[in-house]
Amino acid sequence: MIIPIFPLPICLLPQGYTQLRIFEARYKRLVSESLKSGQGFGLCMLSDDKKTIMPIGTLTQIVDFETLDDGLLGISVQGKQTFKINQIDVEHDGLKRADVTLIEGWPSHIIEQNAAQPHIRPLEREKDKRLSETLKQLLQQYPQHLAHYNESDFNDISWVCQRWLEIIPLTASQKYQCINNHDHLLAKSFLLDIIK
Repeated sequence: MIIPIFPLPICLLPQGYTQLRIFEARYKRLVSESLKSGQGFGLCMLSDDKKTIMPIGTLTQIVDFETLDDGLLGISVQGKQTFKINQIDVEHDGLKRADVTLIEGWPSHIIEQNAAQPHIRPLEREKDKRLSETLKQLLQQYPQHLAHYNESDFNDISWVCQRWLEIIPLTASQKYQCINNHDHLLAKSFLLDIIK
C-alpha cells in the first residue's frame, strides 16, 4: 500500500483523534489527495531530534476540515490502523510517500468491573480503573476532544493506554518502544510509573 505521509513530533494511534493546522503547500496537497481518494494518509512520529521518521505510523482518516481564524486550513483526523514503513520516496515539493504494510493493532482488554472474575487480580483491576478514570477526568477539560470517544471506550485498558501515549510527555523513543509491542502491557507499566 502506498500512501502520502505526514511526519510530526506527535503520536496518534488507532481510534485516537487530533486536530492539525496545515500551512505548507505539500501538506495542502496531501489533504486534497486524501479527501479525493478517501484512502487517508500516514501520520508518522518523528524521533526525539526531529530528524528521523519512526518506522511505525498510523493510517489516518480526515473526519472534518475548516478554515481557521488565522486563515490556515484546520483538519480533524482519526487514527485507523498502524503500519510499518518499508520504503519512503520524496516528491518534487518535498511530500513524502511511503510503501507501507498494515499491522495488527493491540487486542482489546476489557477492565473487569467486579470481582467475579477470579483470574483478574484485584490490584491489577484497580490500577486499570485508575488509569481509565484519570484519563476521563483529564479529557473532560477538552469536551470537543472527548465528544469523539464513547463511554464504553474507557472500559478497554488497551484503548486507554493508547490515548495516554498520545498525550503524556514521554520521549518519542519511549513511546515508540511501547507502540512497537504486540499489546498494551509495556505502555501500562510506563504509565503506572508516571501517573500516581
